[in-house]
Amino acid sequence: MLTVSGYYVGFMALLVAVLPLAASERTRMVGAWLGGGLCLAFMALRYDAGYDYFSYRQMATWQVDLSFLEPAPAALARMARAWGEPQLFFFITAFLYVSCFVTALVMSRRNLAWCLLFFVCLPLIYLSAFGFVKQHVAIALFMVAMACLERGMRLPALVLMLVGTSFHYTLALYLPLLVLYPLLRRAYPFWVYLGLLPLCFVAGPLAKSALSALGLYAHYFEDFSGGGQKLYVIYLLICLGTLGLWKHFRLSLDPWAFNLMFIGVALYTLFITYGEHVARASYYFLPFAIFVICDVIEHFRDKLLPSLISGALMMALFFMSLKVAAGNQDHDFLNNYQFYFLSDEALVVGNGGQS
Repeated sequence: MLTVSGYYVGFMALLVAVLPLAASERTRMVGAWLGGGLCLAFMALRYDAGYDYFSYRQMATWQVDLSFLEPAPAALARMARAWGEPQLFFFITAFLYVSCFVTALVMSRRNLAWCLLFFVCLPLIYLSAFGFVKQHVAIALFMVAMACLERGMRLPALVLMLVGTSFHYTLALYLPLLVLYPLLRRAYPFWVYLGLLPLCFVAGPLAKSALSALGLYAHYFEDFSGGGQKLYVIYLLICLGTLGLWKHFRLSLDPWAFNLMFIGVALYTLFITYGEHVARASYYFLPFAIFVICDVIEHFRDKLLPSLISGALMMALFFMSLKVAAGNQDHDFLNNYQFYFLSDEALVVGNGGQS
């Protein structure tokens, strides 16, 4: 049975207390940045929370060679080593991740209370960033880049994507969007979206062959680790549910946000049979589900029930993520959370190395 850490309960209680500020037109910016600051503090101060947490901690404490790292995280790890404070690595990456993400949420001009709640509760976004640090910083930079690109700001978008690539090379695969982005502004017929998903499912072997022939990430396909199916189902249901509501209720959806989310679901469909570590190529696009769900709720804003159901589902997803972490076969990668300054490691350092 899962015993939920008081850290997560307290964090969620504080976030819910801030959300009314983000929902009000007069205080939306204050609420957004207060909520963002809370997310930043909770992420930056973490200890023993995140799937690869201790791998990154070793990078920042002279325990591993950094030659295999992308340049940006390697530079941050060297900075943490030079200062003799490994937590500096987590603070800087948390600052980059949360500040970029909240900037993208603000630029979307949607209800920031819902945006913040979805950011924290949807799987593979905030809590996932505790572990897969490099890629999620790249994802946050990609989110801001797409917000700039939507406004026709191509040069800032290019710069942001190049910086993101310095954190995780996989982002380079999506640089062509800087040229192809006009295609994302269009709403396509219902049957196009519905037909592409099964096509992606059967096209997985072709994608594997093409990437292997190009010498791109071929080793990822050789090491099958499984997993990710339940998370895939969540995003598939969001996608199909939105399509169904769009068809039945004639929703006024933002094609830009929906198409970007759809790319994520399509990529997840394409690679899910090879394991979650391959399907992580879709993680760049899945956060656009935040905006899609916001648009759906906005369509039904005069009805209380959709909002209540959405809030309850988000809470369920947040605590479900903790349950999934607790049941991981390798280790519980979230529920051991504690503040770094209260951890045994920090206390030893504070006592001059004497326990």
